[in-house]
Amino acid sequence: MKHFPFRFRIALLSAVISGAVLLSFGGTAWYLIYRERLGALDREIRGLAFRHPGWMGGRANYERLVSVIEMVFGEDRKEQLILLVKDENGQTRYVSPHWPKDLNPDSLDLDLQDNPNVGSPAQDSRASSNAFSGRGAAGRRGPGWRANADSDAPPAGPGYGRQRGGAALPLAFSKIPRFETVKTAESTWRLGILGHDGDRMVLGLNIVEIQAELDRMRNAFLIVLPLALLAIGCGGWWISGHAIRPLRTITRVAESVTARGLDQRIPASDEDPEIARLVLVLNGMMDRLEASFHQATRFSADASHELKTPLAVMQGELENALQSAAAGSAEQQVFANLLEETQRLKAITRSLLLLAQADAGQLPLALEPIHLSAALSELIEDIETLADDSGIKVSVHAEPDLRVRADWSLLRQAVLNLLHNALRYNEPNGWITVRLAAHDGQVELEVCNSGPGIPPADQPRLFDRFFRTDAVRSRHVDGVGLGLSLAREIVRAHHGNLTLKESQPGRTSFTLTVPDGAIPEDHQVAS
Repeated sequence: MKHFPFRFRIALLSAVISGAVLLSFGGTAWYLIYRERLGALDREIRGLAFRHPGWMGGRANYERLVSVIEMVFGEDRKEQLILLVKDENGQTRYVSPHWPKDLNPDSLDLDLQDNPNVGSPAQDSRASSNAFSGRGAAGRRGPGWRANADSDAPPAGPGYGRQRGGAALPLAFSKIPRFETVKTAESTWRLGILGHDGDRMVLGLNIVEIQAELDRMRNAFLIVLPLALLAIGCGGWWISGHAIRPLRTITRVAESVTARGLDQRIPASDEDPEIARLVLVLNGMMDRLEASFHQATRFSADASHELKTPLAVMQGELENALQSAAAGSAEQQVFANLLEETQRLKAITRSLLLLAQADAGQLPLALEPIHLSAALSELIEDIETLADDSGIKVSVHAEPDLRVRADWSLLRQAVLNLLHNALRYNEPNGWITVRLAAHDGQVELEVCNSGPGIPPADQPRLFDRFFRTDAVRSRHVDGVGLGLSLAREIVRAHHGNLTLKESQPGRTSFTLTVPDGAIPEDHQVAS
Protein backbone atom coordinates (compact mmCIF):
# COMPACT_ATOMS: atom_id res chain seq x y z
CA MET A 1 0.00 0.00 0.00
CA LYS A 2 2.78 2.41 0.82
CA HIS A 3 3.95 2.29 -2.80
CA PHE A 4 0.62 3.65 -4.07
CA PRO A 5 -0.14 7.39 -4.26
CA PHE A 6 -1.67 8.97 -1.18
CA ARG A 7 -4.95 9.84 -2.94
CA PHE A 8 -5.33 6.28 -4.23
CA ARG A 9 -4.75 4.86 -0.76
CA ILE A 10 -7.36 7.22 0.74
CA ALA A 11 -9.91 6.35 -1.96
CA LEU A 12 -9.26 2.61 -1.58
CA LEU A 13 -9.42 2.77 2.21
CA SER A 14 -12.71 4.72 2.05
CA ALA A 15 -14.17 2.15 -0.34
CA VAL A 16 -13.03 -0.80 1.79
CA ILE A 17 -14.37 0.63 5.06
CA SER A 18 -17.64 1.74 3.45
CA GLY A 19 -17.99 -1.62 1.72
CA ALA A 20 -17.55 -3.46 5.02
CA VAL A 21 -20.13 -1.21 6.68
CA LEU A 22 -22.61 -1.55 3.81
CA LEU A 23 -22.18 -5.33 3.68
CA SER A 24 -22.73 -5.60 7.43
CA PHE A 25 -25.77 -3.33 7.27
CA GLY A 26 -27.19 -5.07 4.21
CA GLY A 27 -26.62 -8.54 5.64
CA THR A 28 -28.20 -7.58 8.96
CA ALA A 29 -31.18 -5.91 7.25
CA TRP A 30 -31.67 -8.92 4.98
CA TYR A 31 -31.59 -11.30 7.94
CA LEU A 32 -34.04 -9.19 9.94
CA ILE A 33 -36.43 -8.98 6.98
CA TYR A 34 -36.11 -12.74 6.50
CA ARG A 35 -36.87 -13.38 10.17
CA GLU A 36 -39.80 -10.96 10.06
CA ARG A 37 -41.30 -12.70 7.02
CA LEU A 38 -40.90 -16.08 8.70
CA GLY A 39 -42.46 -14.65 11.87
CA ALA A 40 -45.43 -13.40 9.86
CA LEU A 41 -45.86 -16.85 8.34
CA ASP A 42 -45.65 -18.44 11.77
CA ARG A 43 -48.34 -16.09 13.09
CA GLU A 44 -50.52 -16.87 10.10
CA ILE A 45 -50.13 -20.60 10.62
CA ARG A 46 -50.88 -20.22 14.33
CA GLY A 47 -53.94 -18.06 13.52
CA LEU A 48 -55.29 -20.60 11.06
CA ALA A 49 -54.98 -23.34 13.66
CA PHE A 50 -56.64 -21.37 16.43
CA ARG A 51 -59.47 -20.03 14.25
CA HIS A 52 -60.65 -23.50 13.14
CA PRO A 53 -61.45 -25.63 16.21
CA GLY A 54 -62.46 -28.81 14.38
CA TRP A 55 -59.05 -29.60 12.93
CA MET A 56 -57.96 -31.79 15.78
CA GLY A 57 -59.27 -35.24 16.72
CA GLY A 58 -61.00 -35.90 13.39
CA ARG A 59 -63.81 -33.50 14.15
CA ALA A 60 -63.82 -31.89 10.70
CA ASN A 61 -64.11 -32.57 7.02
CA TYR A 62 -60.52 -31.92 6.05
CA GLU A 63 -61.30 -31.45 2.36
CA ARG A 64 -63.80 -28.78 3.23
CA LEU A 65 -61.33 -27.12 5.60
CA VAL A 66 -58.66 -27.15 2.89
CA SER A 67 -61.18 -25.58 0.53
CA VAL A 68 -61.83 -22.85 3.07
CA ILE A 69 -58.08 -22.21 3.38
CA GLU A 70 -57.71 -22.12 -0.39
CA MET A 71 -60.55 -19.61 -0.53
CA VAL A 72 -58.74 -17.51 2.07
CA PHE A 73 -55.41 -17.62 0.24
CA GLY A 74 -56.88 -17.56 -3.30
CA GLU A 75 -57.23 -20.08 -6.10
CA ASP A 76 -53.83 -19.23 -7.53
CA ARG A 77 -52.18 -20.27 -4.27
CA LYS A 78 -54.06 -23.45 -3.48
CA GLU A 79 -50.93 -25.47 -4.13
CA GLN A 80 -48.96 -23.30 -1.73
CA LEU A 81 -50.46 -24.87 1.40
CA ILE A 82 -50.11 -28.42 2.73
CA LEU A 83 -51.81 -30.11 5.66
CA LEU A 84 -51.01 -33.23 7.67
CA VAL A 85 -53.08 -34.52 10.64
CA LYS A 86 -52.13 -37.46 12.86
CA ASP A 87 -54.00 -38.88 15.83
CA GLU A 88 -52.61 -39.79 19.22
CA ASN A 89 -51.62 -43.24 17.95
CA GLY A 90 -49.49 -41.76 15.19
CA GLN A 91 -51.94 -42.78 12.47
CA THR A 92 -52.30 -40.37 9.61
CA ARG A 93 -55.82 -38.98 9.44
CA TYR A 94 -55.35 -36.66 6.51
CA VAL A 95 -52.63 -35.64 4.02
CA SER A 96 -53.35 -32.84 1.58
CA PRO A 97 -53.18 -33.80 -2.12
CA HIS A 98 -50.34 -31.32 -2.75
CA TRP A 99 -48.07 -32.83 -0.15
CA PRO A 100 -44.49 -33.02 -1.58
CA LYS A 101 -43.57 -36.48 -2.77
CA ASP A 102 -40.03 -36.31 -1.40
CA LEU A 103 -41.20 -35.24 2.06
CA ASN A 104 -42.05 -38.36 4.07
CA PRO A 105 -44.68 -37.53 6.72
CA ASP A 106 -43.29 -40.25 8.99
CA SER A 107 -39.84 -38.63 8.92
CA LEU A 108 -41.06 -35.42 10.55
CA ASP A 109 -40.26 -34.84 14.18
CA LEU A 110 -43.66 -34.23 15.80
CA ASP A 111 -42.54 -34.11 19.42
CA LEU A 112 -43.80 -30.99 21.22
CA GLN A 113 -43.34 -29.59 24.69
CA ASP A 114 -46.29 -29.21 27.07
CA ASN A 115 -47.90 -25.82 27.32
CA PRO A 116 -47.91 -24.93 31.06
CA ASN A 117 -50.55 -22.21 30.59
CA VAL A 118 -53.30 -24.52 29.36
CA GLY A 119 -56.05 -24.97 31.92
CA SER A 120 -55.14 -22.00 34.14
CA PRO A 121 -58.04 -19.79 35.22
CA ALA A 122 -56.59 -16.69 33.61
CA GLN A 123 -55.97 -18.55 30.32
CA ASP A 124 -59.43 -20.03 30.35
CA SER A 125 -61.00 -16.64 31.10
CA ARG A 126 -59.14 -14.90 28.25
CA ALA A 127 -59.78 -17.75 25.83
CA SER A 128 -63.47 -17.86 26.71
CA SER A 129 -63.78 -14.13 26.11
CA ASN A 130 -62.09 -14.51 22.73
CA ALA A 131 -64.25 -17.46 21.84
CA PHE A 132 -67.56 -15.75 22.58
CA SER A 133 -66.47 -12.57 20.85
CA GLY A 134 -65.75 -14.50 17.68
CA ARG A 135 -61.92 -14.01 17.82
CA GLY A 136 -59.24 -16.67 17.70
CA ALA A 137 -56.06 -16.90 19.68
CA ALA A 138 -54.46 -14.57 17.16
CA GLY A 139 -56.72 -11.80 18.47
CA ARG A 140 -58.80 -11.24 15.33
CA ARG A 141 -61.88 -12.80 13.69
CA GLY A 142 -60.68 -15.57 11.48
CA PRO A 143 -61.84 -15.89 7.89
CA GLY A 144 -64.78 -18.20 7.58
CA TRP A 145 -65.24 -18.40 11.33
CA ARG A 146 -68.62 -19.40 12.53
CA ALA A 147 -70.24 -21.43 15.28
CA ASN A 148 -71.06 -24.72 13.62
CA ALA A 149 -73.95 -26.43 15.37
CA ASP A 150 -73.73 -29.44 13.04
CA SER A 151 -70.03 -30.17 13.57
CA ASP A 152 -69.03 -33.44 15.11
CA ALA A 153 -67.56 -31.83 18.24
CA PRO A 154 -66.58 -33.61 21.40
CA PRO A 155 -67.76 -32.33 24.73
CA ALA A 156 -65.93 -29.54 26.36
CA GLY A 157 -62.80 -30.57 28.16
CA PRO A 158 -59.42 -29.26 29.19
CA GLY A 159 -58.26 -26.81 26.65
CA TYR A 160 -61.72 -26.11 25.28
CA GLY A 161 -64.16 -23.31 26.07
CA ARG A 162 -67.88 -23.30 26.53
CA GLN A 163 -70.22 -24.90 24.08
CA ARG A 164 -71.79 -22.42 21.67
CA GLY A 165 -74.34 -23.87 19.34
CA GLY A 166 -72.92 -27.31 19.98
CA ALA A 167 -69.30 -26.47 18.98
CA ALA A 168 -66.41 -26.52 21.44
CA LEU A 169 -63.82 -23.75 20.77
CA PRO A 170 -60.13 -24.49 21.58
CA LEU A 171 -58.86 -22.13 24.19
CA ALA A 172 -55.21 -23.14 23.65
CA PHE A 173 -53.23 -26.06 22.36
CA SER A 174 -51.90 -28.18 25.16
CA LYS A 175 -48.54 -28.32 23.34
CA ILE A 176 -46.25 -25.46 22.51
CA PRO A 177 -46.27 -25.01 18.70
CA ARG A 178 -42.95 -25.45 16.87
CA PHE A 179 -41.98 -24.06 13.48
CA GLU A 180 -39.24 -25.14 11.08
CA THR A 181 -38.19 -24.68 7.47
CA VAL A 182 -37.93 -27.74 5.23
CA LYS A 183 -36.43 -27.83 1.75
CA THR A 184 -37.66 -30.24 -0.88
CA ALA A 185 -36.51 -30.87 -4.41
CA GLU A 186 -38.93 -28.37 -5.90
CA SER A 187 -39.68 -25.90 -3.15
CA THR A 188 -39.16 -24.72 0.40
CA TRP A 189 -41.86 -24.98 3.07
CA ARG A 190 -42.45 -23.33 6.40
CA LEU A 191 -44.04 -25.94 8.63
CA GLY A 192 -45.99 -25.29 11.79
CA ILE A 193 -46.29 -28.32 14.09
CA LEU A 194 -49.16 -27.93 16.56
CA GLY A 195 -50.78 -30.39 18.94
CA HIS A 196 -53.35 -31.01 21.63
CA ASP A 197 -52.92 -34.03 23.84
CA GLY A 198 -51.81 -36.80 21.47
CA ASP A 199 -53.08 -35.29 18.22
CA ARG A 200 -50.65 -33.55 15.86
CA MET A 201 -51.27 -31.21 13.00
CA VAL A 202 -48.65 -30.03 10.48
CA LEU A 203 -49.62 -26.97 8.49
CA GLY A 204 -47.14 -25.77 5.87
CA LEU A 205 -46.93 -22.71 3.65
CA ASN A 206 -44.76 -22.43 0.57
CA ILE A 207 -42.10 -19.71 1.01
CA VAL A 208 -40.67 -19.79 -2.51
CA GLU A 209 -42.16 -16.40 -3.29
CA ILE A 210 -40.72 -14.96 -0.10
CA GLN A 211 -37.31 -16.37 -0.92
CA ALA A 212 -37.57 -15.05 -4.47
CA GLU A 213 -38.42 -11.61 -3.12
CA LEU A 214 -35.50 -11.75 -0.70
CA ASP A 215 -33.22 -12.94 -3.51
CA ARG A 216 -34.30 -9.98 -5.62
CA MET A 217 -33.53 -7.67 -2.73
CA ARG A 218 -30.11 -9.31 -2.29
CA ASN A 219 -29.29 -9.15 -5.99
CA ALA A 220 -30.35 -5.52 -6.20
CA PHE A 221 -28.16 -4.74 -3.21
CA LEU A 222 -25.18 -6.55 -4.75
CA ILE A 223 -25.69 -4.65 -8.01
CA VAL A 224 -25.95 -1.28 -6.30
CA LEU A 225 -23.05 -2.01 -3.91
CA PRO A 226 -20.23 -1.70 -6.52
CA LEU A 227 -21.74 1.52 -7.82
CA ALA A 228 -21.95 2.86 -4.28
CA LEU A 229 -18.34 1.84 -3.59
CA LEU A 230 -17.23 3.47 -6.83
CA ALA A 231 -19.01 6.67 -5.86
CA ILE A 232 -17.47 6.51 -2.37
CA GLY A 233 -14.01 5.89 -3.86
CA CYS A 234 -14.39 8.82 -6.24
CA GLY A 235 -15.56 10.95 -3.34
CA GLY A 236 -12.54 9.88 -1.29
CA TRP A 237 -10.28 10.66 -4.26
CA TRP A 238 -11.78 14.14 -4.63
CA ILE A 239 -11.75 14.90 -0.90
CA SER A 240 -8.15 13.72 -0.48
CA GLY A 241 -7.10 15.74 -3.53
CA HIS A 242 -8.78 18.81 -2.09
CA ALA A 243 -7.11 18.15 1.27
CA ILE A 244 -3.57 17.76 -0.13
CA ARG A 245 -3.84 20.67 -2.57
CA PRO A 246 -2.03 23.00 -0.12
CA LEU A 247 0.65 20.33 0.29
CA ARG A 248 1.15 20.28 -3.47
CA THR A 249 1.66 24.01 -3.42
CA ILE A 250 4.21 23.59 -0.63
CA THR A 251 5.98 20.85 -2.61
CA ARG A 252 6.06 22.93 -5.79
CA VAL A 253 7.54 25.93 -3.99
CA ALA A 254 10.02 23.76 -2.08
CA GLU A 255 11.23 22.24 -5.35
CA SER A 256 11.92 25.71 -6.74
CA VAL A 257 13.97 26.77 -3.70
CA THR A 258 17.65 26.68 -4.65
CA ALA A 259 20.69 28.76 -3.88
CA ARG A 260 19.46 31.14 -6.57
CA GLY A 261 15.81 30.98 -5.56
CA LEU A 262 15.74 31.46 -1.83
CA ASP A 263 13.30 34.33 -2.26
CA GLN A 264 10.50 31.86 -3.08
CA ARG A 265 7.68 31.78 -0.54
CA ILE A 266 4.63 29.60 -0.09
CA PRO A 267 1.32 31.44 -0.62
CA ALA A 268 -0.72 31.81 2.56
CA SER A 269 -3.66 29.41 2.89
CA ASP A 270 -6.88 30.17 4.76
CA GLU A 271 -8.51 26.79 4.06
CA ASP A 272 -7.18 24.96 7.09
CA PRO A 273 -5.61 26.29 10.32
CA GLU A 274 -3.06 23.47 10.47
CA ILE A 275 -1.93 24.06 6.88
CA ALA A 276 -1.81 27.82 7.47
CA ARG A 277 0.41 27.23 10.51
CA LEU A 278 2.70 24.94 8.49
CA VAL A 279 2.99 27.53 5.70
CA LEU A 280 3.85 30.21 8.25
CA VAL A 281 6.57 28.03 9.81
CA LEU A 282 8.09 27.08 6.45
CA ASN A 283 8.12 30.66 5.22
CA GLY A 284 9.84 31.74 8.43
CA MET A 285 12.41 28.99 7.99
CA MET A 286 13.13 30.12 4.43
CA ASP A 287 13.49 33.72 5.62
CA ARG A 288 16.17 32.60 8.05
CA LEU A 289 17.88 30.44 5.43
CA GLU A 290 17.92 33.27 2.93
CA ALA A 291 19.38 35.69 5.45
CA SER A 292 22.06 33.17 6.53
CA PHE A 293 22.96 32.29 2.96
CA HIS A 294 23.24 35.90 1.86
CA GLN A 295 25.38 36.63 4.89
CA ALA A 296 27.73 33.73 4.06
CA THR A 297 27.84 34.74 0.39
CA ARG A 298 28.64 38.33 1.22
CA PHE A 299 31.35 37.17 3.61
CA SER A 300 32.99 35.00 0.93
CA ALA A 301 32.79 37.74 -1.68
CA ASP A 302 34.00 40.48 0.69
CA ALA A 303 36.84 38.34 2.05
CA SER A 304 37.97 37.35 -1.44
CA HIS A 305 37.80 40.93 -2.61
CA GLU A 306 39.72 42.25 0.37
CA LEU A 307 42.45 39.60 -0.03
CA LYS A 308 43.13 40.51 -3.64
CA THR A 309 45.02 43.70 -2.88
CA PRO A 310 47.39 42.42 -0.16
CA LEU A 311 48.11 39.29 -2.19
CA ALA A 312 48.96 41.40 -5.23
CA VAL A 313 51.29 43.51 -3.09
CA MET A 314 52.91 40.39 -1.64
CA GLN A 315 53.39 38.95 -5.10
CA GLY A 316 55.05 42.13 -6.35
CA GLU A 317 57.40 42.32 -3.36
CA LEU A 318 58.35 38.67 -3.66
CA GLU A 319 59.07 39.04 -7.36
CA ASN A 320 61.38 42.01 -6.65
CA ALA A 321 63.09 40.12 -3.84
CA LEU A 322 63.52 37.08 -6.06
CA GLN A 323 65.22 39.17 -8.73
CA SER A 324 67.48 40.86 -6.17
CA ALA A 325 68.61 37.61 -4.55
CA ALA A 326 71.82 35.97 -5.63
CA ALA A 327 71.38 33.22 -8.16
CA GLY A 328 71.30 29.80 -6.54
CA SER A 329 71.25 31.18 -3.01
CA ALA A 330 69.03 29.90 -0.23
CA GLU A 331 67.19 33.24 -0.14
CA GLN A 332 66.26 32.88 -3.80
CA GLN A 333 64.80 29.41 -3.15
CA VAL A 334 62.76 30.73 -0.20
CA PHE A 335 61.44 33.65 -2.23
CA ALA A 336 60.54 31.30 -5.09
CA ASN A 337 58.55 29.04 -2.74
CA LEU A 338 56.76 32.00 -1.16
CA LEU A 339 55.92 33.40 -4.59
CA GLU A 340 54.47 30.04 -5.63
CA GLU A 341 52.25 29.88 -2.52
CA THR A 342 51.13 33.47 -3.03
CA GLN A 343 50.08 32.72 -6.58
CA ARG A 344 48.21 29.67 -5.25
CA LEU A 345 46.42 31.86 -2.70
CA LYS A 346 45.49 34.30 -5.47
CA ALA A 347 43.99 31.45 -7.50
CA ILE A 348 41.98 30.21 -4.51
CA THR A 349 40.80 33.75 -3.76
CA ARG A 350 39.70 34.28 -7.35
CA SER A 351 37.86 30.93 -7.37
CA LEU A 352 36.08 31.77 -4.10
CA LEU A 353 35.05 35.15 -5.45
CA LEU A 354 33.61 33.55 -8.61
CA LEU A 355 31.79 30.92 -6.55
CA ALA A 356 30.34 33.59 -4.26
CA GLN A 357 29.12 35.54 -7.27
CA ALA A 358 27.62 32.38 -8.78
CA ASP A 359 25.83 31.55 -5.50
CA ALA A 360 24.33 35.02 -5.45
CA GLY A 361 23.30 34.72 -9.10
CA GLN A 362 25.54 37.65 -10.04
CA LEU A 363 28.27 36.01 -12.07
CA PRO A 364 28.92 38.50 -14.90
CA LEU A 365 29.14 37.05 -18.40
CA ALA A 366 30.76 38.97 -21.26
CA LEU A 367 29.06 37.03 -24.05
CA GLU A 368 30.59 36.88 -27.52
CA PRO A 369 30.55 34.44 -30.44
CA ILE A 370 33.19 31.76 -29.92
CA HIS A 371 34.56 29.37 -32.54
CA LEU A 372 34.70 26.53 -30.07
CA SER A 373 36.35 24.00 -32.40
CA ALA A 374 39.32 26.31 -33.08
CA ALA A 375 39.61 27.46 -29.46
CA LEU A 376 39.65 23.86 -28.25
CA SER A 377 42.47 23.01 -30.67
CA GLU A 378 44.62 25.74 -29.10
CA LEU A 379 43.98 24.37 -25.62
CA ILE A 380 44.81 20.82 -26.73
CA GLU A 381 48.19 21.98 -28.04
CA ASP A 382 49.11 23.27 -24.58
CA ILE A 383 47.90 20.04 -22.93
CA GLU A 384 49.88 17.89 -25.39
CA THR A 385 53.08 19.67 -24.38
CA LEU A 386 52.47 18.77 -20.73
CA ALA A 387 51.31 15.24 -21.58
CA ASP A 388 54.50 14.39 -23.46
CA ASP A 389 56.49 14.61 -20.23
CA SER A 390 54.40 11.75 -18.74
CA GLY A 391 54.11 9.72 -21.93
CA ILE A 392 50.35 10.31 -22.11
CA LYS A 393 48.76 10.17 -25.55
CA VAL A 394 46.09 12.78 -26.37
CA SER A 395 43.53 12.16 -29.13
CA VAL A 396 40.88 14.64 -30.31
CA HIS A 397 37.65 13.98 -32.24
CA ALA A 398 35.96 17.34 -32.83
CA GLU A 399 33.36 18.42 -35.35
CA PRO A 400 34.52 21.47 -37.30
CA ASP A 401 32.94 24.95 -37.16
CA LEU A 402 31.07 24.53 -33.88
CA ARG A 403 30.20 27.92 -32.48
CA VAL A 404 28.66 29.09 -29.20
CA ARG A 405 27.90 32.41 -27.55
CA ALA A 406 29.79 32.45 -24.25
CA ASP A 407 32.20 34.26 -21.98
CA TRP A 408 35.36 32.58 -23.23
CA SER A 409 37.55 33.68 -20.32
CA LEU A 410 35.28 31.79 -17.92
CA LEU A 411 34.38 28.89 -20.20
CA ARG A 412 38.06 28.44 -21.04
CA GLN A 413 38.82 28.08 -17.33
CA ALA A 414 36.15 25.35 -17.00
CA VAL A 415 37.53 23.42 -20.00
CA LEU A 416 41.10 23.77 -18.74
CA ASN A 417 40.07 22.41 -15.34
CA LEU A 418 38.73 19.27 -17.03
CA LEU A 419 41.82 18.85 -19.18
CA HIS A 420 44.22 19.43 -16.28
CA ASN A 421 42.31 16.93 -14.12
CA ALA A 422 42.48 14.35 -16.92
CA LEU A 423 46.23 14.89 -17.06
CA ARG A 424 46.80 15.15 -13.28
CA TYR A 425 44.82 12.06 -12.28
CA ASN A 426 46.08 9.85 -15.11
CA GLU A 427 48.71 7.14 -15.05
CA PRO A 428 52.09 6.93 -16.79
CA ASN A 429 51.81 6.07 -20.50
CA GLY A 430 48.06 6.54 -20.27
CA TRP A 431 45.69 8.25 -22.67
CA ILE A 432 43.26 11.17 -22.91
CA THR A 433 40.40 11.33 -25.42
CA VAL A 434 38.51 14.55 -26.17
CA ARG A 435 35.30 14.53 -28.21
CA LEU A 436 33.36 17.61 -29.35
CA ALA A 437 29.99 17.24 -31.08
CA ALA A 438 26.62 18.98 -31.44
CA HIS A 439 23.14 17.46 -31.25
CA ASP A 440 19.64 18.60 -30.25
CA GLY A 441 20.72 22.26 -29.93
CA GLN A 442 23.50 21.36 -27.48
CA VAL A 443 27.27 21.36 -27.88
CA GLU A 444 28.79 18.48 -25.94
CA LEU A 445 32.40 18.19 -24.84
CA GLU A 446 33.47 14.82 -23.45
CA VAL A 447 36.85 14.37 -21.74
CA CYS A 448 37.94 10.77 -21.00
CA ASN A 449 41.16 9.56 -19.44
CA SER A 450 42.76 6.40 -18.16
CA GLY A 451 43.63 6.01 -14.52
CA PRO A 452 42.50 4.30 -11.32
CA GLY A 453 39.04 5.86 -11.45
CA ILE A 454 37.01 7.53 -8.71
CA PRO A 455 35.75 5.32 -5.84
CA PRO A 456 31.93 4.90 -5.98
CA ALA A 457 31.61 6.22 -2.42
CA ASP A 458 33.30 9.50 -3.42
CA GLN A 459 31.40 10.11 -6.67
CA PRO A 460 28.31 11.79 -5.10
CA ARG A 461 30.60 14.38 -3.38
CA LEU A 462 32.84 14.97 -6.37
CA PHE A 463 31.52 18.49 -7.03
CA ASP A 464 31.54 19.55 -3.38
CA ARG A 465 33.84 22.46 -2.61
CA PHE A 466 37.23 21.60 -1.10
CA PHE A 467 36.46 17.89 -1.44
CA ARG A 468 39.37 15.65 -2.40
CA THR A 469 39.36 11.87 -2.35
CA ASP A 470 41.68 9.97 -0.04
CA ALA A 471 43.49 8.46 -3.03
CA VAL A 472 44.29 11.95 -4.35
CA ARG A 473 45.51 13.12 -0.96
CA SER A 474 47.76 10.09 -0.59
CA ARG A 475 49.36 10.82 -3.97
CA HIS A 476 50.02 14.47 -2.98
CA VAL A 477 48.44 15.80 -6.17
CA ASP A 478 48.33 19.59 -6.34
CA GLY A 479 44.91 21.19 -5.88
CA VAL A 480 42.48 22.39 -3.25
CA GLY A 481 39.22 20.79 -4.46
CA LEU A 482 37.65 23.85 -6.09
CA GLY A 483 38.30 23.10 -9.77
CA LEU A 484 35.27 20.94 -10.54
CA SER A 485 32.93 23.03 -8.36
CA LEU A 486 33.98 26.24 -10.14
CA ALA A 487 33.80 24.58 -13.57
CA ARG A 488 30.23 23.39 -12.97
CA GLU A 489 29.11 26.83 -11.73
CA ILE A 490 30.61 28.46 -14.83
CA VAL A 491 28.88 25.98 -17.14
CA ARG A 492 25.56 26.41 -15.30
CA ALA A 493 25.89 30.16 -15.70
CA HIS A 494 25.93 29.47 -19.46
CA HIS A 495 22.69 27.42 -19.12
CA GLY A 496 24.63 24.17 -19.44
CA ASN A 497 25.75 21.40 -17.13
CA LEU A 498 28.81 19.41 -16.14
CA THR A 499 28.40 15.79 -15.03
CA LEU A 500 30.44 12.70 -14.33
CA LYS A 501 29.43 10.32 -17.09
CA GLU A 502 31.24 7.26 -15.77
CA SER A 503 34.21 6.28 -13.64
CA GLN A 504 35.69 2.86 -13.22
CA PRO A 505 39.22 1.43 -13.01
CA GLY A 506 40.92 2.31 -16.29
CA ARG A 507 38.37 4.89 -17.50
CA THR A 508 36.88 8.17 -16.22
CA SER A 509 34.65 10.40 -18.35
CA PHE A 510 33.19 13.90 -17.79
CA THR A 511 30.60 15.54 -20.05
CA LEU A 512 30.23 19.33 -20.47
CA THR A 513 27.19 20.62 -22.38
CA VAL A 514 26.29 24.20 -23.32
CA PRO A 515 23.49 25.52 -25.53
CA ASP A 516 24.27 26.20 -29.15
CA GLY A 517 23.81 29.99 -29.14
CA ALA A 518 20.77 29.79 -26.82
CA ILE A 519 21.87 32.50 -24.34
CA PRO A 520 20.58 36.02 -25.09
CA GLU A 521 23.18 38.73 -25.65
CA ASP A 522 22.02 40.84 -22.69
CA HIS A 523 22.29 37.91 -20.22
CA GLN A 524 24.38 38.98 -17.22
CA VAL A 525 23.45 36.61 -14.41
CA ALA A 526 22.93 32.90 -14.08
CA SER A 527 19.37 31.65 -14.04
